[in-house]
Amino acid sequence: MSSQRGNTKKSKPPKHANREAFKNNKHDTSKLTQTLNAMTIGGVCDRCKDTIQWKIKYKKYKPLTQPKKCTKCSERRVKHAYHIICAPCAQDAGVCAKCGTAKDSINPYAPTPMEQAAEESRLEAELKALSERRRRAFFRMQDKGFTGDDNAEEMSEKEAKNFADEEKEEEEKEEEVEEEKDVNETENVENKVEEIEDERPSDLLVDEEQKNICNSSDIKDGLESGIV
Repeated sequence: MSSQRGNTKKSKPPKHANREAFKNNKHDTSKLTQTLNAMTIGGVCDRCKDTIQWKIKYKKYKPLTQPKKCTKCSERRVKHAYHIICAPCAQDAGVCAKCGTAKDSINPYAPTPMEQAAEESRLEAELKALSERRRRAFFRMQDKGFTGDDNAEEMSEKEAKNFADEEKEEEEKEEEVEEEKDVNETENVENKVEEIEDERPSDLLVDEEQKNICNSSDIKDGLESGIV
């Protein structure tokens, strides 16, 4: 770069060029750096998102030590660095939380780990409350990409009809499988009973026969003597 005033044009490449690109975690393996690299930036426009990503990439990002005051509601609810508006106010006003301007494309806020855990526990509780057939139908619907209210609204009538027909066929197949299972269980129980009877020792059978003979002879004697 020339020393002439106003001449900012570069005439030659830099004297010392980097052979490798800068990596913020090459020598720094701290938990803070790992958290920042894995952080999802939300609530800001694309331009502000690029700015924050640049700060993270080149280790210029300075996280907050305590919440800041929001410029909309004047409460200390700003928990993200470089934001001037809290998340509820920014979502209600539809503006960028960093620059405060209304933009068409605002990156949505990513759910916090606590919110993710609460959502997962709620979903597990709802799945446990469902019957086995409904639970399987839910998983089939999830595999086909029809989960959530948004996808359900986007389904056309033809797709919904086809899906209902497939669900009916699956339910019929499940009913047939359950009936076959019940029949097989009944047959297994009967076979086990027969095996147990066949495996009974011969001594017990002889004793039972003798008891039957004795009982019949006693009844006969009683009839002759007029006791019975």
